[in-house]
Amino acid sequence: MGKEAQASLAETYWLDQQDHTGPARGFAPFLGTYYSYPVYRNVKSYGATGDGLADDTTALQNAINDDGQGGNRYHNEVTTRPALVYVPSGTYRLTKQLDMRLNTILVGDPNSMPVFKAASDFQGQTMLNGDDYATHGSSGTTNFFMAIKNVVIDTNDVDKDNTFLALNWGVAQACHLTNIRIQMPNESKGHTGINLTQGSTIIVSDIWIQGGAVGIRNNNQQVNFKSISFKYCTTALAQSGGFTVVLQNVTVDTCGLGLDTTGASQLASVVILDSTSINSGPMIKFHDSSNDRGDRRDQIIIENLSFSGNNPIALTHEGAVYLANADSVETWIWGNVNPGTYQTGMTLKTDRSPGLLSNGKFFTMAQPTYSDYTSEQVVNVKAVRGHIVKGDGKTDDSESLNAILAQNARSGKLSYFPYGVYIVKSTLFVPPGTRIVGEAWPVISGIGSVFGDRNNPAPVIMVGKPGETGVAQISDMRFTVADIVPGAIILQVNLAGTNPGDVGFWNTHITVGGTADSNVNVACSNPNTASCLAAFAMVHLARTSSAYIENMWGWTADHSLERGGYQNIATGRGLLVEAMQPTWLTGTGFEHNTLYNYNLHNARHIFAGLQQSETAYWQGVGSLQDAPAPWTPDPRFGDPDFSWCTADDDQRYRMGLAQNINGGSNLYLYGAAFWTFFHGETQGRYGFPGTICGDKCIKNQTRVTGGPKKLYWYGVDTKSADVMILDGEDDPKQENHPGGWHPGGVIAAYLRFMGE
Repeated sequence: MGKEAQASLAETYWLDQQDHTGPARGFAPFLGTYYSYPVYRNVKSYGATGDGLADDTTALQNAINDDGQGGNRYHNEVTTRPALVYVPSGTYRLTKQLDMRLNTILVGDPNSMPVFKAASDFQGQTMLNGDDYATHGSSGTTNFFMAIKNVVIDTNDVDKDNTFLALNWGVAQACHLTNIRIQMPNESKGHTGINLTQGSTIIVSDIWIQGGAVGIRNNNQQVNFKSISFKYCTTALAQSGGFTVVLQNVTVDTCGLGLDTTGASQLASVVILDSTSINSGPMIKFHDSSNDRGDRRDQIIIENLSFSGNNPIALTHEGAVYLANADSVETWIWGNVNPGTYQTGMTLKTDRSPGLLSNGKFFTMAQPTYSDYTSEQVVNVKAVRGHIVKGDGKTDDSESLNAILAQNARSGKLSYFPYGVYIVKSTLFVPPGTRIVGEAWPVISGIGSVFGDRNNPAPVIMVGKPGETGVAQISDMRFTVADIVPGAIILQVNLAGTNPGDVGFWNTHITVGGTADSNVNVACSNPNTASCLAAFAMVHLARTSSAYIENMWGWTADHSLERGGYQNIATGRGLLVEAMQPTWLTGTGFEHNTLYNYNLHNARHIFAGLQQSETAYWQGVGSLQDAPAPWTPDPRFGDPDFSWCTADDDQRYRMGLAQNINGGSNLYLYGAAFWTFFHGETQGRYGFPGTICGDKCIKNQTRVTGGPKKLYWYGVDTKSADVMILDGEDDPKQENHPGGWHPGGVIAAYLRFMGE
C-alpha cells in the first residue's frame, strides 16, 4: 500500500475499518439466510459516488433496501433484518425521494459529514422519508428502530417557493435523529426542515436548521426537542398536532417566530426550558384557552429563557400580548396549577439543584461518536484472540464478554459489538473505563437459572459495583431476556461518574417479548399473565449511581413484531430510580409494566425531560389479574403495594402506575405523557369497542407519597384517568383539569411539594 493510500485509510472513520465481511462481522442469527445477509453496508459498495454530480438516489436506496437475496427489506420483519448503512464523506445528489426502512441506522462520517443534496430537477416534494409505509396502517406508532445521524441535508437547489420537505419523520419509539444539519434557502415560502407527521417518538436531538419557511412541523404524540438550533427560519417550530412537547436547550436565532401552537387542537402542554431567542420574533404564539368551556389546551411553562430583541415573548393567536419583552424569564406558567387554579401568567423561581446544572442549564450531552478514535483504539468483541464470542442467539457468551470488557476497560479501548444476539447466562459486568457502541442495536439477552428466582433477582447487565466511580458509556444497544426469567433485572446501574455524562446511555433500549430473538414472543399468549412473569424489572438506577440517559425506551410488548402470538406479558417493574446523586432522564419511555412504569423511590437530584408511559393493555376491567398481581410487592425495591385500594374497589384501581414518587428531594420533572388506551385486552384487538378506554378507565394514573421535598413537576398530561395524581391531599382529578388527548387532563404545574 502506498503512502497516499495509508494516509487516506488513517482519515477514515473507525466504523468503516471494522471487519464487515469476515467471521467477526455482524450476523442476523434469527434470519434463515443470516450467513449471507449484510448487516453493514457502505453506500459506495452499491455504486454511490458522492461526487455531487452523479445521481446517487438509486445506489443509496439499494444500500438501504438490500435483503441479501437480491430482494427488498420493505415489508420485512422489524428486528430480524437490521442494517447499518454507512455514508462516507461526499456530496450525494438526489433526484427523488429516499426511503428509510425499519431497523435501520443511517450513519455518516462525523469527521466530514456527508451531504445529501436535492437536485434542482428533483421529482416530488419529500427528500428523505422516515415513515416506512409497510406499517402505514399504524399511523407511524409501530415504526420502531430507525435512526439517522451525522449527515447534512441540503435543499438549496430547489426553488425556495416550492413546497418541499427535507425530512419526513413519522416514527415511534426507539427512533433517533442526532447530529444533523439541514440547510434550506433563506426567505423561503415553501421549504420545511423536518415534518414529524405522525407517530410516538420521544426525542429529536442535536439538530441545526437554517433557512426555510418552517424549521420543524410536529404532529407527534409526545417529544423532547433537545439542543435544536434554528436560524433564519420564518417559523422555527410549528405544532400541527400532538399532545406533549418539551423544548430543551433550543436556540432561535433571527427567526420570525419561535413556536406556533395554534394549529394543534388537542395540545396539552408545552415546556420551553433552558432556551434562547436571539433577534427573533415572539418566542411563542398560542391559543388562549383560559375562558374555554371543557378542554383547555395550550398550557405553557417557560423556564430559564434568555430573550433578546424588541418583540414580546408570548402572545395569542389574536395578537394579545401575555408575556411582554424581557431579557430573561425564570419560571412563567399559563394553565392549571395544583394546589390552586388556572393561572394566566404566574411567575415563580424553580430552585434547581446545582449538581444537575452546566452553565446554568440542566446538563445535556450529545451522543458520542468517538470520531477522534483510530481503528487501533477499537476492539471488535468477536475478534479477540483467546475469547470466543458467537452472538448466535444460542451460545453463552458471558464469560468471554466479561473478560473482553475488563481488558478493554483497563486499556481504554472502545468495545464494538457487531450485530448479533449475545446470550448471557450470568451477569454481564460493565466495569469503569468501558465504552460500548453497537452495530444496529445488537442484543444482549439474559437466560438461565441465575435470573430465575424472583425472590433473589439478579442483573443481566450490571454497570459498575456499588460505590464505584468512573466512565461507562453505552450507545446503540438493545437489552432483553431470551425466555421467561422472573428474577431478571435487565439493566442495573451502580456506577457514578466524576463528571456529568461519564456514565451515559444513548439510543439504547430495553425490550421484553415481541421479537423473534426471545421465546417470550411465543410463550405468553395465555390471557392469565401469571404464566408469564417474564422479568423482575427493566432498569434499576441504584443508590450509588449517577447517570445520563438519552432516548431509552423500555417496552414490554403489547404485540408481536414478528412470528409471535398474543403478548400477555407481566414484567414486574419499569424504571426504578433510587439514585442519590445527579441523574438525567432526557427523552425516555417505559410501557406496559405491572406495578409501575416509573418509580422514584427516595431518589434525589433527578431531572426528567419528557417521560412517556402506557398502562399495560391487559390490566383493568376484564383482567384475570389485578395489580399488584401476578407479582408480590417487594419492599427491598420500594414497590408500591396498592394498600390504598380496598376490597370494594373495582379493577380500575388495580392498574399499574405510570409514575410512583415516594419521598426523595430535588426532583425536576418536565413533560409527562401518561396514556391509558385499553383495559382487559389480551387478544390484540386494538379496535375492539369492549376494551377501548373511555373516560376514567384507570382510577389512579400516578401517585405521590412520602412527602418529597423540592418536587417541581411541570406539564403533567394524562389520558382516560380519573385521579391524575394520588397524593392523599386533594387527589387532583382529570375531570377538573380537562384538556389534551381526549378524554385527557392537564396540570401545567404540580407544586404541592415544592418546599423544603
